[in-house]
Amino acid sequence: MKAACAATSRANSSTSSTLEDSEHGSGNATPSIDVITTSIGPLETTGHSIEVKNTDLTRRRIQQRSNYSVKKKRELIALAQIAGVREVCRIEGVPRRTLRHWLDDAEKIISFEGPDSRKSIGRSGRREIFPFGQQLTDFLEEGRRQGQEMTSSHMIGFIRKNYGQWLEGYLADKKSAESGQAALTRLCQRFVERRGLVQVDIGTMQSKAMTTMVVPDTKTNSPTVHLDGAVTRSSESTSHHCTEDLEHSNLYEYDLKDDGPLLFGLDIGTTAIKCVLVKVDGGQVAAVANVSLSDVIVPAALRKKAVENKIGVQNVDQVVLAVQHAVNMLPEMGRRRVTSVGICGQMHGIVWWCSREVHEAAERLLSMGRSLDHEEDDDSYETAWSELITWQDQRCTTTFLDSCREKVAYTKDTGKFVLSSRIAAGYGLASFAYTLEYSPRTLVGMDACGTIHDLVAFILCGHTLPSETFMDITDAHSWGGFDLQTQTWDPKVLRALQIPSSMLPAVKKPGTCIGHISSGLSGFGLPDKKPVYVPMGDHPCSVVAALAQRQSALTSDSNITLVNIGTSAQMAMVLTRADVAKLSSCSKHTSNHMDKTGNTSFEVRPFVFKDRFLGVAASLSGGNIFAWLVQQWQQWAEEMGLAPARCDLDEEQAVQREAGVYARLIAMGLQCQDTDLTFVPTLNGERVDPNATGSILNLRMNNWSLGDISAALSRGLVDNLFGMIPTELQPLVLVQPIIGTGNALVRNELLQRFLLRCLAQPSQLELQTAADAAVGAALTPSLLSGSSVEPNILRPL
Repeated sequence: MKAACAATSRANSSTSSTLEDSEHGSGNATPSIDVITTSIGPLETTGHSIEVKNTDLTRRRIQQRSNYSVKKKRELIALAQIAGVREVCRIEGVPRRTLRHWLDDAEKIISFEGPDSRKSIGRSGRREIFPFGQQLTDFLEEGRRQGQEMTSSHMIGFIRKNYGQWLEGYLADKKSAESGQAALTRLCQRFVERRGLVQVDIGTMQSKAMTTMVVPDTKTNSPTVHLDGAVTRSSESTSHHCTEDLEHSNLYEYDLKDDGPLLFGLDIGTTAIKCVLVKVDGGQVAAVANVSLSDVIVPAALRKKAVENKIGVQNVDQVVLAVQHAVNMLPEMGRRRVTSVGICGQMHGIVWWCSREVHEAAERLLSMGRSLDHEEDDDSYETAWSELITWQDQRCTTTFLDSCREKVAYTKDTGKFVLSSRIAAGYGLASFAYTLEYSPRTLVGMDACGTIHDLVAFILCGHTLPSETFMDITDAHSWGGFDLQTQTWDPKVLRALQIPSSMLPAVKKPGTCIGHISSGLSGFGLPDKKPVYVPMGDHPCSVVAALAQRQSALTSDSNITLVNIGTSAQMAMVLTRADVAKLSSCSKHTSNHMDKTGNTSFEVRPFVFKDRFLGVAASLSGGNIFAWLVQQWQQWAEEMGLAPARCDLDEEQAVQREAGVYARLIAMGLQCQDTDLTFVPTLNGERVDPNATGSILNLRMNNWSLGDISAALSRGLVDNLFGMIPTELQPLVLVQPIIGTGNALVRNELLQRFLLRCLAQPSQLELQTAADAAVGAALTPSLLSGSSVEPNILRPL
């Protein structure tokens, strides 16, 4: 009872500050984001009144953490005993069922003798996926010790043999045998991710599966969602000339039994980390590991000082730990054979660090990350880096960007005319200038900066000096203020924005070795002294990977276009110098997507190969907009009382419901492809116009079905992307080969249909389900050096 009284006292005195700390996030928060301050006043025994100031309950429920420490559980239990379950759930946004579970286990939680920051003490923590998890783990580890490559088939076979009764009960709750098999496979994947075992991914679950992607006729039946995420028509549909067998581009043999050398590739994305091992002899992918950032728990010693993840800002500690986790998920026997390290990541973003302190801080962080149960509090811990400001950040308003451009325009020119890459919201130099002007204190003690993948390379090499910070030309161009001709930072832009050149990374060409893997934890489990190459942007690396999967090598005069629709959308055209010169001579006609300063949504960017460039149309509107429609549909159903609230569903049920909504919206959209409804999908604005909004046109009483909305939105996403292409290049896009990549495109037949309508011949389109940036990062150094990767994988241009 003393513990209960103490918890009640803490609830009365400290809950307010706890809530405020969890809501405020970083000191560099975007000015346009409102801060919610919720205070719970003293609880009087007569009225038990609770005063809530400036609350927005809907937003609080969205922002509330889904994992609660033992300390927080004790406080909420004590509060519930006084104020009641309903009132606490209303204020805190905790699901009522969850709080009642804690009340049932109140005695165990209050008497728990472990650290207060622990998340689980047993049944009150996160539910285990399988009730026989330890036995399944032992089975997988034993198989791996015997040299077997364990897959989901092995896991399901083990369950069927030893836990048949559980399996029968599990499958009995599913709508069909197919949905049950799919759900069980997903459970297996989440199990190995959660336990840190070998990743059951492309190299394992799909290694024996052939995927045939059929690009269909305009008449179709409902799509079928396969286990690999591909969406195809029923067998009654007919196909045109563009039926493509993706066996070669999608089939990765998980084969590490030979002793050949391997190339390591790392992609640090916005939401996930991906590692691959690629065979030097032939370029096939030998192993894959994926880690979602949302699944990585920052140790308790860091959590009090951690940056709160929100759109545009990420916690660097979490990213570094995710990299550690992903690398260690790769088989050790494969990691020992790594001969080179290629890295890429999300472009445009910026993070600052103190060079001399990075190595020690990284070693300390990674030692904590070795065990998810490490909960030792250490108030003396100080990070050596700032928060990561990503490409999604919108703190640089139109007014601020206009003032930056005016400063650049009025700065005295010291030499010949220079056309540097533009600055925009979310771009590195713009974020740097904003931080210098509005929150310079955050840069005190920092002496270097770069992208998040530049920082990871800095850690990996054990560097300790600002002069050892490097960035490649693709990332440098993405920051803005970079002169493509001289391949240096534009001094006029730096002077105008008062950015110290000493803090900027030295710019290197792709394929440049910048160091070697250091020993210790900062080596992330990779072999010592292997060369590390300058990190590159994820987008050009994904283009390299897509080109590498083509069955025929490109000739010197060939052109190709890559359409990627993932979270956002990009169209990249491989251009020659002649194409760029032609475009420059007609620049006044480049695009309809142009702001008053002449900036367009189409950019000519450097590419990894000499004398080749990428013409890129980049939109902030992609799969994220269709995902918004799916989430909106579910929210409407909940608000109307037609579906249970998401918080009342377990993880598996929520995933199944979301997959069903996706499939249904796509199926209904396929029946309304000729709708006259128009959906302008720029709900997040565009870089050229952050204030742009979406709109719906031609709305009538007979074209407002979910199928009309789904089809109009999908068509709008494709039209928005194609509309960014300069008029001089549009005829080229209509006739040259196009590679389609990205989960949103590959899994959404509606997007495929509308993409086909923009092409002269359906046979131009080749869909690739496994073209990812990590593979391109692994391959690029060898391709540029002309070394041992087979030439038929990709001929350097």
